[in-house]
Amino acid sequence: AVLFWIPTHILTFSMRYFDDYQAARIPIFPSTYSFHITRLTIAISSVLASLSISAAGVLIGMQWGFIRLLAVLSVGLILLAFATVFRPTERTNFGLFKYASLFMLSAMILLSI
Repeated sequence: AVLFWIPTHILTFSMRYFDDYQAARIPIFPSTYSFHITRLTIAISSVLASLSISAAGVLIGMQWGFIRLLAVLSVGLILLAFATVFRPTERTNFGLFKYASLFMLSAMILLSI
């Protein structure tokens, strides 16, 4: 699950500071593949992260109340990820960055309980 979360953070961060990377002539994913492909990659990795964490919760026998909470958090992550694809703005991009951090922290706490 963490492997799917890392691209979300790295790619949203690289999109946020795109101009700085360009000024330093550092090639990054958005400059190589375009912002649209970067947003699609973020959306796909967010979906895979939420599915893998939800599957882990079910497989370890997590209580249904926690699974429902995890499902609500997952839906929020997926909706925000698709919002960055279909209505891309700097604000939704940074919102996804913050929400993905909150999602991963919450998911890890729920899985450890």
